[in-house]
Amino acid sequence: MSTPAKPPYLGLLNAISLAETSAGVTLRAWADATNDADLACTLRFVAARETSHGDVFTRRLNELGYEPRPKHDPAAEKRLAKLANPKIADEDKIPSERDEPSDPFKDIRQQLAEGVFDPLTANLLNWYITEEYDSAARLREAYACIRSKAAGQAPMLPSADAEAIMACMTAGFARLEKSLEKLARAVK
Repeated sequence: MSTPAKPPYLGLLNAISLAETSAGVTLRAWADATNDADLACTLRFVAARETSHGDVFTRRLNELGYEPRPKHDPAAEKRLAKLANPKIADEDKIPSERDEPSDPFKDIRQQLAEGVFDPLTANLLNWYITEEYDSAARLREAYACIRSKAAGQAPMLPSADAEAIMACMTAGFARLEKSLEKLARAVK
């Protein structure tokens, strides 16, 4: 029986595991340092995802018969110190929009299309990319609110459709509450 060849993408899996684990720590630290409840909620949500991604990619490395290889990131301590500092304003912690690549997963998606990865790793990467796009959208929305607040602008309000739906739900809950009160009186 021959030993399977070492997958050429182990470095990618290792890099994702390390980066996601680090991102989970730094985003959680920021969430704990901010006074903005909405931003904290979004940061905690994304931090949990990032931590989970780190764990899942570590597990995948283990499944392939390898261990993650830690690499020292000299910028990590500085980044953590900045994000965990409650004296630094949230708007000063937000990455610049011009610093974000247009499609950070372009190369991975190309490799997926070329069949570079084994089926399980390919499924894992597709799931991961989908969650990363969703997390990025959530963070962009939270960052936009922080920028608006910092600029003294009112945050974006719900649309007329959302307002109408909320009004219908409120009215429905009020009717339900009255019905429950009547029922409670009748049962006594």
